[in-house]
Amino acid sequence: MLLEATFHGFDPDGASRGQSNGQPVLSWGVLPGERARLRRLRRRGRDWLCLPEEILTAAPGRLPPREDHYLSCSPWQVFDYPLQVDWKQKLLAGLFPDCPQLAFHRAPQLWHYRNKLEFSFTEQHGRPVLAFHERWNPLGKVALPAGCALGRGALNRAGQAVANRLAELGVTAAQLKSLIVRCSRSEDTVVGALYVTDPAFPATDIRGPELAGLAVIFSDPQSPASVTTRELARFGTTLLGESVAGLPLEYDVGSFFQVYPEMFDHAVEELQRRLGGAGRVVEFYSGVGSIGLVLCRQVRQVVAIESETRAVELARHNAEALGADNFLAVAGRAEQLAEAHLAGADAVVLDPPRSGLHPRVVAALLRDGPPRILYLSCHPPRQARDVNLLAPAYRVAAVEGFDFYPQTPHSESLVVLERR
Repeated sequence: MLLEATFHGFDPDGASRGQSNGQPVLSWGVLPGERARLRRLRRRGRDWLCLPEEILTAAPGRLPPREDHYLSCSPWQVFDYPLQVDWKQKLLAGLFPDCPQLAFHRAPQLWHYRNKLEFSFTEQHGRPVLAFHERWNPLGKVALPAGCALGRGALNRAGQAVANRLAELGVTAAQLKSLIVRCSRSEDTVVGALYVTDPAFPATDIRGPELAGLAVIFSDPQSPASVTTRELARFGTTLLGESVAGLPLEYDVGSFFQVYPEMFDHAVEELQRRLGGAGRVVEFYSGVGSIGLVLCRQVRQVVAIESETRAVELARHNAEALGADNFLAVAGRAEQLAEAHLAGADAVVLDPPRSGLHPRVVAALLRDGPPRILYLSCHPPRQARDVNLLAPAYRVAAVEGFDFYPQTPHSESLVVLERR
């Protein structure tokens, strides 16, 4: 069913908010000030979720989409970049209205910046081909004949090569869940993880020259996420080398690591500047040590707490390789270890997943938190929720936004909190 709507702003996640005959609607790919004809998908609360069929009245700053699948990966690519930055600043300011200092750092490269792509699969002419899920329609898929322009070129080449080899082996799209490919910023090394839905999948080495390593993983088809049920095979090395603020580190294809390393360098440098010369720093959700090991160069000790076992192993490996004997990697969940490790801390660094802080971490920080908290987040709305929960004990001293995700509504934000 089609409807027409006029748009006036964005919701906190970056979808366009509008009205159609008094009915609130949300749509991607539409600018505030525009009127559009929309395809109505389904309700979410009071809102109709929609996607654009035709822009009836275009606003200044609109661009033609670069890719047919833009709604799946980067729905803001139809806005010129200065307008993207302006709206990201406004959205951040709306989340932190009492912040005395708010800055936003633009990206130096707007396309082919991602060092990680996650492809799904669909079928064309009886062959599996790379795809993305359709926006707001997880059962629908859109094929990617040329990959995705957000990803670095080596990732698209490797993804297409894997899809071609799977087709040559007679593998069907129904046997496949996803393919994750990652590369170093120089693109000289690419590694991958192929998630399959068949526990008897033939684990054949299909790397070719494009891939240094590939893990083949059975993932329970009942779960939509690409999670490991059982690893079937591993060919070559799935480790990647990367530098953060000039510091060499290693991480695995399954590790958490920032997707835009050049912008991550900038964020870590700002974090260093804001931290100063603290003595003992506790870092929660520390991953492979990409922040904490940099901070070791300016503080007495970093205690890095991480729940993912492989990440802790790599953090210890990285610390040993760097000779960072003032870095202590602790395995465990933040909510279980927060109280024990906060005593005597001069500062806390937080970089949680999109879900934000566990309530027990918030409670421990309210009770025993240090004079300063540096909170880095890929989901500012959830970060703002956590900051509001910490407000009885902490005030916002500064907010810095970083455009880790050009052409999308997302940004990374660093919030500096000081004890009241």
